[in-house]
Amino acid sequence: MASTSQIIRALMAGDRLALVIALNPKAADVIPRGPLRAFARGIEVELNPQPLPPGPVEVGVRLMQEVVRAGITTGFAQFADDIDDWCGTGWPHRWPGVVPIPDPDPEPWYLAQVQLGGLLALADIAAHYGDAKLVARFDEAIEKLGDAAIGQAGQRFGGV
Repeated sequence: MASTSQIIRALMAGDRLALVIALNPKAADVIPRGPLRAFARGIEVELNPQPLPPGPVEVGVRLMQEVVRAGITTGFAQFADDIDDWCGTGWPHRWPGVVPIPDPDPEPWYLAQVQLGGLLALADIAAHYGDAKLVARFDEAIEKLGDAAIGQAGQRFGGV
C-alpha cells in the first residue's frame, strides 16, 4: 500500500497512472512498458513522448513563483508595483522571462488563464507564511489578479 505522501504527490501532479500504481502496486505488472504506442489505420505506430510546452495556467504559476523568489531577496519592496503592472497591462513586462511567451501581445483569454495561475500559486504560497503583514499583501495581490483575470475573460466573452 502506498504512503499518504505518494498518493498526494500523484494527485497534485495529475498523474493518474502513478495514482493507480500507488493505490495498487500490482497494477504496474499489467501496464505495458516501453514507448507509447497507438494504432493508426490498423498499424501500430510509436508516439512522440516529448513533453508539451507549458499551458497558460502553468506559465502563471511559474511567473508568480519567480516573483515571490525575487521578492524574498528584496524584501518585497517592488512586489505591489509588479502586481499592479501585471494587472494593468495583462502581462508582467518587468518580471523575469522564465517561460516562453506565445507572442508579444497574447490574447485576453490566454492572459486571464496566466493571471489565474499566478493567483493560485500566490494563494498556495500565502498559506505557508506566518507573517500577517506579508499575508495581507499577498491577499491584496490575489484579489487584484482575480479582478484582472475576470476583466480579461470578459473581453473574450463580450464583457462581464
